[in-house]
Amino acid sequence: MKKKVSIIVRTHNESYWIGKCLHEIFNQKYKNFEVIVVDNQSKDDTKKIVKKNFPNCKLVNYKSKIFKPGAAINHGIKFSKGELVCIISGHCIPKNEQWLGQLVKNFKSKKIAGVYGKQEPLDTSDPNIVRELNYLFGNDKKIQIKDPFFHNANSMIRKSLWKKINFDEQTFHIEDRIWAQQVQSLKYRIIYEPNSIVYHHHGVGHNDNIKRVSRISKIIQNLNLKKQKSKQRIICMVPIINPIKKNNTFIVEKILNELNESTLIFKTFVICSNKELKNKIRYLKKINLIDRPKYLQKDYLGTDYILKETYKKFIKKKYKPTHIMVLEEVYPYRPKNLIKDLINKIDVKYDSIVPICKINDHNIWKKNDFGQMNIIFKTSMPSSYVTSNVFKEIKGLGCITKSSVFEHTGRETMSINFLEVLEKYSTKLK
Repeated sequence: MKKKVSIIVRTHNESYWIGKCLHEIFNQKYKNFEVIVVDNQSKDDTKKIVKKNFPNCKLVNYKSKIFKPGAAINHGIKFSKGELVCIISGHCIPKNEQWLGQLVKNFKSKKIAGVYGKQEPLDTSDPNIVRELNYLFGNDKKIQIKDPFFHNANSMIRKSLWKKINFDEQTFHIEDRIWAQQVQSLKYRIIYEPNSIVYHHHGVGHNDNIKRVSRISKIIQNLNLKKQKSKQRIICMVPIINPIKKNNTFIVEKILNELNESTLIFKTFVICSNKELKNKIRYLKKINLIDRPKYLQKDYLGTDYILKETYKKFIKKKYKPTHIMVLEEVYPYRPKNLIKDLINKIDVKYDSIVPICKINDHNIWKKNDFGQMNIIFKTSMPSSYVTSNVFKEIKGLGCITKSSVFEHTGRETMSINFLEVLEKYSTKLK
């Protein structure tokens, strides 16, 4: 028996289009369907046209001062009885009688979450719309594993999956792509079916609405950032030569306990040969102690050289991290949420994230290559009246670097995103 389809038609002041849209829907060869029109407070004759000419449609009112497409679609689906849910905009018109059947045929595999069809311009569409739709919707069928592009002007989803993952009801736009990304993260596929075609007069980009385009761009950027963060594997490295003790406790124990409990850090590696410290931390499951090889025990090598060589020899191949966090024990005072705040600053545009603090000292000078002194910051004003714009890095407090960069230069990079902290956290034990 053919699967029953619930067709959700979204409308808002669609009196010019809705009759044409519904006429073509009811002319489909695939007959096992119901139609639910979800109207968002239309002021024109949209609802009158539906009631008068299409009595078999179920008309559902969606009342919201601020329209959110995901909420409207979810509202309509709640009234549906179909195994599959087709979603179409009230101003889109199926091109032919095969439109619905071409969507349905793709749901043979349970791994298919959703299918979206082709959108074509009308003869009267703006040239920019013609170019946009021809560019986005080609003639080749696609199975999308990672690409989350999906469009609810002409789409179909599996209702059983919708029950687990509804459309986002907070977003103002691209609820379709957000949903697609969520289901793809669960190993489901999205299919583009070029033989299921609708006419869409204004296209998908809304290029004439700058505010809308700007909002959509920001949503996509945030989506990409979330996707990027979901794939992060961050390890931490703590280089120690001679661990510092205070009241019979190693200073570094506090931060190691925090790292062991953190869900944000995959594993921590303490680079130290001290047997007493090793014995103290052996019960911490996420903390590994690496004995520093003799060839890396030379003082002249420098911390970053030791870090990158240790990473390449002991960590890189086995753990395959995306980012490396480095903490130094000589900074005993750290902001409460430093690890979380640093990770939240990760951005594909930068190679590293480094804490900085404002230098509140006055009269700061720098000697140039010729031995001459140049002013960096100088004032005779009382401290309470002066704000310095001079900052210093505090890498040892905790910094994060892309692993692809770290293996070559350690923490040294000029592509830096900064996290500002209070000056008191720059205190360093001697």
